Amino acid sequence: MNRVGSDLQADIFGVVRRYLTLLIMALCCWSGSPAPADASLLVLQVGVEGPDFVLNTLEGKNKKSSELQGEGLTALVFWSTSVKKSEALLTKMQQLYSRFRSSGFSVIAVNVDEQKAGPRTLQAVGKTRDRLKLDFPMLLDPGLAAFSDYGVIALPTTVIVDKQRVVKYELSGYPLVGADALEEFVVSSIAGPSSQKQVAHPAYLPDKTAVRFYGMGIRSLKSKVLASQAENWFRKAVDADPNFMLPRLGLGKLYKDRGDMVRAEAEYRAVLAKEPKHPVATCEVALVLVERGRNTDALAMLEDARNSHEAYSPCYYYMGYALGRERRLPEAEAMFREAEALNPSDYRTYVYQGKLFEYLKDTKKAADSYARALDRIVHGK
Repeated sequence: MNRVGSDLQADIFGVVRRYLTLLIMALCCWSGSPAPADASLLVLQVGVEGPDFVLNTLEGKNKKSSELQGEGLTALVFWSTSVKKSEALLTKMQQLYSRFRSSGFSVIAVNVDEQKAGPRTLQAVGKTRDRLKLDFPMLLDPGLAAFSDYGVIALPTTVIVDKQRVVKYELSGYPLVGADALEEFVVSSIAGPSSQKQVAHPAYLPDKTAVRFYGMGIRSLKSKVLASQAENWFRKAVDADPNFMLPRLGLGKLYKDRGDMVRAEAEYRAVLAKEPKHPVATCEVALVLVERGRNTDALAMLEDARNSHEAYSPCYYYMGYALGRERRLPEAEAMFREAEALNPSDYRTYVYQGKLFEYLKDTKKAADSYARALDRIVHGK
């Protein structure tokens, strides 16, 4: 291609990219909720109250999650028909539900295949329910609002809450060891430790005032009028409980979105000072290092995070981006595929593919990747 043709291609790509960026932003604002899977900020932890939300039945009726909660514990299961481990988790939840429903234990299965479930998804969810003989509620998440509010970072994910929706236990993905621990927690909590080995409960619970301030920060972010106040609320939460890491993650995300990577990195490193293996903070610091050209250090951090938290999909697409910048394209492609398999609803897999191709000056593939990200936001697939 001659110089004129190359310049024209770059100009066209620039227009397309700006258009896609503006459209993505407009759609996120129009929907009234964060873009699907933008969950790093909203990762819950034990002791924090989870939000109520409205779901759809397979027949199209609205149901509030609070209407379906049990008198005791309730397991919220976020799952996808395209993720193999989902069926294993649903089967285990049915066993626990059959055993403990009379003791106030409930299960709510939330399918997140699409933002607006079409006929194929409805059919697939119905077939899964019938084949596995599931008799707890099987619901759909319109707009993936609950998925985002609960900070789901991998599929499947289980969040166990009490009657007040305070998180008592959470498990991202469904690893073998985690599966055993999840069952032990439910059995021990309901039937008592004598029926099964004692489950260790978290030694640390965040300060209630800090949790309240953090909640105010989250609510501020959802309001166009009050969004500017979120930083102040997160700071108040940090001051109230320096060991409570969610507000620092919130600050890191705020600064990252503003392009202030120095302050973002400082917040993420403050998290790592307290929790050296925290997957969100580790991966975000690694991404900063990638952008600074320190790929060797970044890849070491990402590999460590991936080994420690195999269900956290951003580790995979950040690693794909880092590997691709070193021209290790087959390895990069493998990481992007794994990220998509872990969390099919996360549009950012394609955003980072697009960034990589843009870095490699492959404008056609970059535009295709950004278009796929947009399609995932609009259609959830």
